[in-house]
Formats: sequence, C-alpha cells, structure tokens
Amino acid sequence: MEREAAKERIEALRQVLDTYRRQYYLDNQSEVTDAEYDQLVHELEGLEKEFPEFRSISSPTETVGGGLSPEFKTVRFLKPVLSLGNLHSKEEFFEYARRVEGWLNKPGPLPWTMELKIDGLSVVLDYQEGRLLRAATRGDGLVGEDVTANVREIQAVPTRLNAPISGQFRGEVYLPRSRFAAINGDRAERGLPLFANPRNAAAGSLRQLDPAITRERGLAAFVYEIRELTQGPDIERQSHALQALAEWGFSVEPHWRLCQTDEDVQAFIDTFLGERPPLDFDIDGLVVKLDRLDWQRELGATQKSPRWAMAYKFPPEEALTRVQDIVISVGRTGTLTPTAELEPVILAGTRVSRASLHNEDILRTLDVRIGDSVFVRKAGEIIPEVVRVETRLRPDDAVPFEFPKRCPACGGPVVRVPGESAHRCTAGLSCPAQLRESLIHFASRDAMDIEGLGEKTVDLLLESRLIGSVSDIYRLTLESLLTLPRFAEVSAEKLLQNIERSKSQPLARLIYGLGIRFVGERGGVTLARHFGHMHALMDASLEDLTAVPDVGPRTAESVRQFFDAPVNRAVIADLESLGVNMAQPRETSAEALPLAGQTFVLTGTLSRLTRKEAAARLEALGAKVASSVSQSTNAVIYGEKPGFKLARARELGISTMDEQEFFAWLANQGEN
Repeated sequence: MEREAAKERIEALRQVLDTYRRQYYLDNQSEVTDAEYDQLVHELEGLEKEFPEFRSISSPTETVGGGLSPEFKTVRFLKPVLSLGNLHSKEEFFEYARRVEGWLNKPGPLPWTMELKIDGLSVVLDYQEGRLLRAATRGDGLVGEDVTANVREIQAVPTRLNAPISGQFRGEVYLPRSRFAAINGDRAERGLPLFANPRNAAAGSLRQLDPAITRERGLAAFVYEIRELTQGPDIERQSHALQALAEWGFSVEPHWRLCQTDEDVQAFIDTFLGERPPLDFDIDGLVVKLDRLDWQRELGATQKSPRWAMAYKFPPEEALTRVQDIVISVGRTGTLTPTAELEPVILAGTRVSRASLHNEDILRTLDVRIGDSVFVRKAGEIIPEVVRVETRLRPDDAVPFEFPKRCPACGGPVVRVPGESAHRCTAGLSCPAQLRESLIHFASRDAMDIEGLGEKTVDLLLESRLIGSVSDIYRLTLESLLTLPRFAEVSAEKLLQNIERSKSQPLARLIYGLGIRFVGERGGVTLARHFGHMHALMDASLEDLTAVPDVGPRTAESVRQFFDAPVNRAVIADLESLGVNMAQPRETSAEALPLAGQTFVLTGTLSRLTRKEAAARLEALGAKVASSVSQSTNAVIYGEKPGFKLARARELGISTMDEQEFFAWLANQGEN
C-alpha cells in the first residue's frame, strides 16, 4: 500500500475503532463481535508497523479500555490495570515462551498457568481485613468507575472473606448463559428489546444506577489475580494464588491448569480448541501466565500489556478482507449464485479467497459492493460466507451490484420462481454450466463414485464433445479417450474400468446422482428402499411420494416434476439400456434391515474411517444417525477426544461403543 493510501486507511480504522470502543465500554453494546473488532485492530497494528511515521500514543493500539461514565464516581489506580497481548496459534505461543526464556536467561520450558479467558467485564476489588471495601471497573486502565454498591449485590463476590486478608484483586463479572436466556425470554414476553449477548448484558447490569436491578439480573464473577497483598501469606506463584483465592472464599474458575512442559501446554490448548466441555459462561480464548510471581515482576510490562502473560485467542471464526470482484456461477440446477472474490485471508487455519453471497436477497441485505471491507466466516466451519460489510471503510466509488437478467454461461433468460429466493437459468442442460455441474455431480464419490472422472476430466470431455449427457459417460471407448491429452492407455483403461464398475452401484446412488432438486444422499436411500425399482419411482404419483416417510411436499413435487420431463425419462431409459442398475435388492428393503428404527450418534475421531463413512455404514443397515444425544438415542459410538456427547450418553444410561467394539458389533449385524 502506498504511503498516502496507508495514512487514509489508518485514520479511517482509528475512527471506526474509537466508535466501537465507546459503544462497548460506555453504551454496553456493540455492532461488531469481538472477532471482528480484533480483526480491525490487527489490520491497524500491521499498518502502524509498516508506516511507523503515522503511529500515535492516542491510537487504539496503544490505549487500554474505554471511557468513563459521568454517572459514577471515579477510582484512580496506584498501578495501571493492563490488557493482554494476543497469541493466535501454538506456534506463536512457543515462540513467545522462548522469548521469555531469553529475557529471564532461564533454560526452558518454564512453568505456566493456563486459564480460561472469561468474556465479561473486568473489575478491581479492594479488601481491608477480609471485608469488601471498594469495587471498580477497569475504565481506561488508570481511572475506573466506582461500582461498589452494585458489586455487593453479586453473590459470587464475597463481602467478607474467610480470612483477614487485605489487598487488591482482579476478576471478571459475567452473566451466566442460563440467566441470559431467561432474561431475554422475559424481555421478549414483555415486548422489550433483547440483549445482544451475555457480555453486553453483564456490562449494562453492573453499571446500573439502581443496585436492585443488578441484583435481579443474577450476575456472577470469577477472581483470578492478586494485584497486591498488604496483609496475608506470602504467595510466590500464580497457581498458589488461585488456590489461595478459592480458600479465602472467592469464586475461582476451576478449569485452570499448571503446565510444566510444552506437552502440558499443548494438551490444555487442544482440550479447549476441540469439543470443549459445556460451560455456563462465554469464553473468547485462554490466558497463559508465567507461574512464578518474582519472574513476573522481573519482566514488568509495556505501556499497555504485561510481558509475563498473553491471551491465546481461538482461531478466528471471522476475518476481515476486501472484495475484489463479485462473480456469478451457475449450478447444476440452474441456480445463479453470487460469489465475492476476496483478497486472500487466513480463516480458521485455511487460505480463503472466495466467499458465497448465496442469492440476490442476501447480497442486497448485506449491500456488498466491489471494493468493500467485509468480515467473512466459515458457515458450519466449511463454506466461507460474508457476514457483514464495514460500511465506514467503504470507498467513495463503490456502487451497488447489478444482478444479471441473462445467464452468464449461456445467455439464456433468468427467472425467479415465486416463493423462492433463487434466480435460475431456464436453459436446462443446454446451458454448458448446468451440464458440466451435472456430470461432475453424477460421477462424484457420494453418487456413482467414478474415480478419475473429476472436474478436469469432465472439462476435457466436454471440450472434445465426447459427452453431452450423463448416459454418454457409458459410451466412452478406449479409442476415444486416447485421442485426448493427459490420457495414456493405462489411465484410459482404468477410467473405463471405474465407469463399468459404477453400473452396479445401488439404486440410491443413481437417484442421488441424477441431481433431482431437494433429493440428497439420504433422500436417495429413502426413495430406493421404499419403491425398490427406478420404474416404480418414475411412475409414483404425487400422493405416493408424499406418503413416503421423511419425504415432504416440496421434495415430492420436485421428484414428480423431474420424472414428468421427457428428456429425463429418455436419459434414464438410455442408462438402463447401457446396463446401469435400476433395482434395489429385496433383502435390503427398509423393513428387513437389522437397524431399522434405531438412532445412533457418532463423536470423536475414528482411526479406521471417517465419521461420514461410519454414518453411511449405519444407514445402510437401516439406522438413523443423529447429531445430538437424547433419550431416543440407542447408542453412542466414540473415537479419540469424544467430548461431552459421550458424557451425556453415560449420564442418560445410553449404550456406548468405542471404535473396536463398533467394528466387532457391525460384523454381528450381518454387514457385508
């Protein structure tokens, strides 16, 4: 970025961040998530590092906390209440740990305490001979707000300790998730605005002028630091401090661990990066602290952060980037999907350069424009999508995106079906984009599973005009394939063998591979089991289809429309004449399957196959595979790091099987 452009971007980022800081600290609300705010700070830090001539002591990267409300008396701290620097990966932690070892001139590894980072409101508590004397918010780190009367209404903060301790302590006030849900439920019934999240609700509750409101909200708190001890025992380590705090009567978050080795640190991080135990409070990461307090004092702090502690932020679920272009793709059913092409960004450990905008309605609602700064996330941890536009950073020349009236692939007319959000190309398989996607889907692993017939090969076959429909796949010959680049005799013969093998795939795979709208893998299994033969399915009436369990009116209508089209019936007749299986073996009808009517849950990592493959084997035996454990679950199958689903199953008395037991059990079910 050029110097003048960087200067403008830095000024814009500072204005945006100052606005969000005021919202967060003074108004107890925010238009952005913590992850979005952190992304903006991260970009500003990078620009200030690249262009140091624009650095300022008033920048949000150099200051702590936010402003002070004039409604409260102020409290001036004798030593600053600092914020933490951030780490984002295990590699960054170990790099930081090695730096600390160098600063102290101590051979590693050093002992660290690892704690959960509670997403609440920081408070500083003063006690005199065991009695609560004063409570204050962090404020700007130098001066806070006196909220003593409100903190006295929080049952988790003792007004009197179990010992005559004098000193200053730091903790976090939060609103339990259960209380948050109850409060919002009550507010909804009364027609009041809902709180956006537990953190904002906690901040607003703590800063009420009427302490009775604070009492009603049901706030809780954890204390995690001894800032100063003027009367009490000598405390030499952070781990000892946490134990002492609990003994004196403070509420201390119990998941903390003393980590003596690098392996201990990795294990603690992995526990909370994975399927973490259920918590009744929000966390936004972990906190790593050098355990020895004398070493903490030796390292000291910068203007903003201690050198002896860091916040370990979870991998970002959202990332900030810019939209370079908006393109339209055409799917196998003709759906036009707008996609944002992005400046590449790392998101949840992977490089992302494209994000779905789904349809015109969502594109208009988000108001995404070329040149915009946007936050992206992975929907379901898989597909990147745009979450929100940071309109305060929008370029002056950005204009609304115009959705096309003609298909960008074939020029055919585009229509929007009443009641649907999608726009569709009406050209069908005469549209090259729809034909291409249909062929790729038909040959995919979950459909006819024709190995070697992926995107590049499909493109090659289409360019050479060797195929024009899915049935043409079964007319390919060795001679025709050898005329193509990239094909030698061995690779051509292997592809033909895989094509021939696909003819005997189960009927369910063929139904799914045809690409009928709303019919997924499980829908294909359901229809194959119910009707038993392609001809019976083709001739089924709308009433016959809606009578099938798990087939709704929309799916039934789509199936009927598909088979009413002469071109589709002709393709199926062509496939049958070419030897593709059209029948479901009688012995695998739904009623005869050994696990019909039973529900299973998979959790953890299996070593011999993926969870999706395990689910497919269960479903092939008639079972239903669910995502959560309930009273109706028949059994839970678990691998490594199973998480709370296994604990829930044992709590409910539900049968459980590890991976070895699962495979032995499958053999007894008559699985081939």
